[in-house]
Amino acid sequence: MNISDLDLNLLTVFDAVYTERSITRAADNLGMSQPAVSNALGRLREAVGDPLFIRVGRGVAPTARAQQLAGPLRRALDTIQHTLSEQWLFDYASAEHHFRIAMSDYGDAVILPKLLDWLSRAAPGVSLSVIPVSELDLPGEMRAGHVDLAVGNLEFLEAHSRTERLLEESFVTVVRADHPQIRDNLTLRQYASTPQVHVMHPSRGSPLVDRELAAHGLERRIAVRVSSFMAVPVIVAESDLIATLPLRLARSFAGIMGLRLLDPPVSLGSVSINQYWHPRTDRDPANQWLREAVRIIGERIA
Repeated sequence: MNISDLDLNLLTVFDAVYTERSITRAADNLGMSQPAVSNALGRLREAVGDPLFIRVGRGVAPTARAQQLAGPLRRALDTIQHTLSEQWLFDYASAEHHFRIAMSDYGDAVILPKLLDWLSRAAPGVSLSVIPVSELDLPGEMRAGHVDLAVGNLEFLEAHSRTERLLEESFVTVVRADHPQIRDNLTLRQYASTPQVHVMHPSRGSPLVDRELAAHGLERRIAVRVSSFMAVPVIVAESDLIATLPLRLARSFAGIMGLRLLDPPVSLGSVSINQYWHPRTDRDPANQWLREAVRIIGERIA
């Protein structure tokens, strides 16, 4: 194959389809029509003498030849992009720039305040729009470039984006300081029998705490189900209900709300709090800088 006869745009199409495993999503990401992407793939198939992708369900899967090509072509495209943009440096100290970040309510309470404080001193011209994760088709918004970064424990994003762990988070049980029945320790039966606030996560299955209790033949008494962690401290502070929350989130409210933090009587392990971004922004200087800023905050919190 004569490289001079090859349209380099075909390599960009190949990379997008390989990354997304979908002609539809690749077309959206590239700002092209589906027929145009299919046509480009047809030309590349003819050039390399291989089907490259085969249909699987609603998407496509790469052939062995496509898998062989993917790494070298990605590195080549990165080199071209880096070469063309190496003079574009993000001067955060003087930049007037706006970022859109999707955050879980955990991120709102634990990470966002510290990030804003850091930005106010290091990059006063940088502003943020913070969007609740629950309000978005987040993979689609990130593909389209409408969201720059996402922060939280968002497992559904891992198949669509780059992922970097910021910190590990454990759990505590919170009760109001003058709770009439609960003192300094919480027994398993007391935990199961005391009415609780439960935070719903529609994308997840049965919570670990319920599975642990079921192993002991017990189940929680759920008095109220809410959609956000942020509602829990106020409810607990003004009632005899208890709740299980991420440790750092609970600490941020304990003093001002008059809450006590207790070890749960079941083992709940920990979860990773991550940042997520679309692969096409890997080398974008502004996005790189934002990720580094969030990484710094994660290190300080951890």
